[in-house]
Amino acid sequence: MRLNNKVAIITGGASGMGRGAAEIFAKEGCAVIIAGRRKSEGKAVASMIKEEGGKAEFIQTDVSKSNQVQELMEETVNLYGKVNILFNNAGINNHVRGNPDEEREEDFDSIISTNLKGAFLCIKFVVPLMIKEGGGSIINNSSVLDSAAAHTSSAAYHMSKGGMAMLTKKACIAYAKYNIRVNTIQPGAIATEMSKIKWENLDNKDIIETRESIQPLQLMGHPYDVGYAALYFASDESKFVTGSSLLVDGGMSASIA
Repeated sequence: MRLNNKVAIITGGASGMGRGAAEIFAKEGCAVIIAGRRKSEGKAVASMIKEEGGKAEFIQTDVSKSNQVQELMEETVNLYGKVNILFNNAGINNHVRGNPDEEREEDFDSIISTNLKGAFLCIKFVVPLMIKEGGGSIINNSSVLDSAAAHTSSAAYHMSKGGMAMLTKKACIAYAKYNIRVNTIQPGAIATEMSKIKWENLDNKDIIETRESIQPLQLMGHPYDVGYAALYFASDESKFVTGSSLLVDGGMSASIA
């Protein structure tokens, strides 16, 4: 198993790409902490993983709150003794096509707090734990919109993802000496709740096809597609990879105008 005896924290792990990664990691022998705000959904995913023979627990966490992130790390260590992998996946979007002069300040604060501050806080508090273990892997889930602007998203969302890309680079050079690798995934259009597609509707072609045309491969990505990218960065197969970014976008970034 590629993650045998490893312990991973996955933020936003109750649905979408986080859930996809949690399922994949668990099947590869990893003990998974699902962190997020939604208690019922998070507990359900953890229970499903355990029913299939994996190790998983849910810890309710608002990643924008420093004290809750600290408690997340402490509870994880109490449960499993260590942290080897952090998947910074938690993210929100208000789906407003807002230019900077149109964006509401409260929307800006909310998106930046979850998407960017949340990743910052998780890195801040996980690094000392990884140093104790002699290294680790931090994976930041960003977007194709971290380096290209589109009319279909808000200024705050673009800024949060652009900040995530630079956070990866800064953390990479800061922690390489501790054998902590930091990388980014850049998803395109993935079938998640943020795209208004529920997990139970992932096989519904009538829903999926409404978004197919925006990517050259003419299909939406599945949460598992991002989960497998995260698995690569989490595993020893990427032991010489840090400060890198992996596009999982069906060719979207090659065609953004």
